Amino acid sequence: MRYHTYPLPSMPSSVRHPHGTTATAESLSGVISIYDKPSPHAAIVGSVPCGAQLMVLGRQANWHAVRYGPCQGFVSGDTIVLNY
Repeated sequence: MRYHTYPLPSMPSSVRHPHGTTATAESLSGVISIYDKPSPHAAIVGSVPCGAQLMVLGRQANWHAVRYGPCQGFVSGDTIVLNY
């Protein structure tokens, strides 16, 4: 997988995130999908229940590379809240 890991060098130091940031899954449907690529048309490799904690590994545009248990992939930035 190719993605920017934290901290992102293109961001000002005041908004950089430490590697290993966590995020909380949030979705009206109660579950979010983890995709194998940063696209809603990619294969779904796992799912996360609403309220679960994810390990954020990096970011690519509005997609975040995450790990949830043994599952690793991408989630849309619209479906998580970063925990700083």
